[in-house]
Order: sequence, then C-alpha cells, then structure tokens
Amino acid sequence: MSAKPRTKRRVNKKTTALATTALTVAGLGAALLATIPANAASVGTWDKVAHCESTDDWQINTGNGYYGGLQISPQTWNAFGGREYAAYPHQATKQQQILIGEKILAGQGQGAWPNCGPAAGLGSDHADPYPATSTPPAPVGMVHLTAADFTGDGKKDLVGVESASGKLWLYPGNGNGTLGNRVQIGSGWGTMRNLTAIDVNKDNKADLLAVDPSGALFAYPGNGNGTLGARTQIGSGWGSMAELASPGDLNSDGKDDLVAVDPAGNLWKYPSTGSLTGTNTLGARNQIGSGWDTMHQLVGADFNGDGKGDLDAVQAPTGSTGTFYFYPGNGSGGFADRAQIGTGW
Repeated sequence: MSAKPRTKRRVNKKTTALATTALTVAGLGAALLATIPANAASVGTWDKVAHCESTDDWQINTGNGYYGGLQISPQTWNAFGGREYAAYPHQATKQQQILIGEKILAGQGQGAWPNCGPAAGLGSDHADPYPATSTPPAPVGMVHLTAADFTGDGKKDLVGVESASGKLWLYPGNGNGTLGNRVQIGSGWGTMRNLTAIDVNKDNKADLLAVDPSGALFAYPGNGNGTLGARTQIGSGWGSMAELASPGDLNSDGKDDLVAVDPAGNLWKYPSTGSLTGTNTLGARNQIGSGWDTMHQLVGADFNGDGKGDLDAVQAPTGSTGTFYFYPGNGSGGFADRAQIGTGW
C-alpha cells in the first residue's frame, strides 16, 4: 500500500492517563454518553477528520505507528476498548473506528487530533454518528479465553476474563469435553489482553502470559493446583503486538515457544529459555512468516500428534467471516504448507 499524506501529529500517547480514562468511559452507558454534548460528532465530520489524517483510507497502515482512517495508535486503541473489534484500528470497519473515536473524543476532546480535529469542527458537531446503534453497550460474557492443564490433573482447563467484573476465572476440565464449576483465581484483569497459556519456565506446569495497557508482557507462573504465583514482567513494548499464541515446541528443543503478529503482518517466534528470569525469559525473536495481518484467532497446540507445535488461524477480511487454516509445525522453528480445514469462521 502506498503512503498517503500525513499531518505530523497524531492521537496523544498518554498511556497511563488513557488507561484510567478508558475505565471511566467504559463504565458510562450509551444514554449517559449521549447527554454529554462534546462526546459525539456526525459521520460527515469524522469523514473530514479521516480525509485530513489519512486521505480517506480507513484501512491504511504505513508503519508510522498510527493506523486506520483516524490514525489511532495501538496504545490509544487498546485503552479505549478497540480490541473488542480488532487487534489494530486499520483492521476494524469504518463504523468501529468511529465508535472508538467517539470514546477518545469523550476522554480527550478534539485535541486528540490536534491538527485535523479542530479543522474538521470535531468539537462543535454534537450529532450522534450512528443513532440506530449509538455507542455499544459495555462488553459482557467471558473474553480472552485460553486453555491448558492448570490444575495438574492431566485434563485441559479453561481460563478467561469476565468482561463486566474483570475477574479471572478457571473452569476445570472434566476430561470428557465438559467443564466443572468455575473458580475465581484473580481480579483486576479487565485491562489485560492476549492471555496465553504456556509452560514458560519448563516446570511442567501451565503458566499464563498477558499484556497490560502499557504494553508490558507479564508471566503468571502456574502453581499446578489451579492458582497462579506472583507475576513477573518479561517484556515491554508489546502494545503493538497481537494474536499471541503458544504452539508448543517449535524448534525441537523441548521448550514451549511463543508467536505473535506485528502491525505490518509479520509473524515472529519468541523462543522460551526454559526459566523465568525477567526480561531474559524469552530469547531473541526471529521472523517466521509475513502477510499475517489478515490472520486472526491464532491458537496453538500439537494438533496432529507428531510432537511438533502447530497453529490454527482464521483468515478473514475486516468485518467478515473467513477460512480456517492449519499450519503444521516443521520442527525446525517454522511451519510447513498450510491446509484449509474450515470455512465460515
């Protein structure tokens, strides 16, 4: 995709403040948001902002750190709930980008787009851009699901975050495809994302990885009885990475590895060192794929039983269902040719 003209300043990168603001905004219902005049602007006005910011290209990604028609940074996108729609702004639909833009406008005002916002009249147009849908309700249900044997009984369990409360729940597996009564194993997880089960310290106990709003990657060591130990930060700058997954052992060294996709669509492998040693827990990354910006819902395991880590992923355009693919691990750190295993995903 060719580069488009840009203004020099973009949505403010005030991650700490944004995370706090995001929690406040998320708690406001659609009706309350509608009563605050400065929190809304018509689609026509948002179109003017996009024309100024991205020359009307809602799916633009030039590698400048800002994405989509409104040129939103990943940190801002995450802080204001954009992950409900897509990993990055340019992967979301125009309507979804505008709905997150509304939240940013409510929290930061038109100054979030210092050049284009005032020029487009963003602060003086108080119309609801989508009267039929308005601002979406707060998320409900369980999100960020991941699976592994967290209880040490040889059966796969399910872990996820309850959107409404931010509580972390463990659903113990019964070993027959069903789940037992859930157990709360954490709180305050509402701002964490990309939960990934992996035995990062090679103690044969499932650990949990997650990324916080600042982009810090944390490891929560599993105790093998369904509980988690004190977390350790093992990385920073992960705010722009998406689709974290652990296929298992990719390079036949007996240690579980981690994969993730960057904004340019490159797939990276992060080898585990087998010990939980802060920022040295993961080895130097290496690129093992490209064109993964259209791939979503990455999930890893040894799916074909050959002792090598594999990946499954959905390839789908923005706002549509897509094709489900199986990527068999080749045992040397990468994947063999993919095979289609489903449609309508």
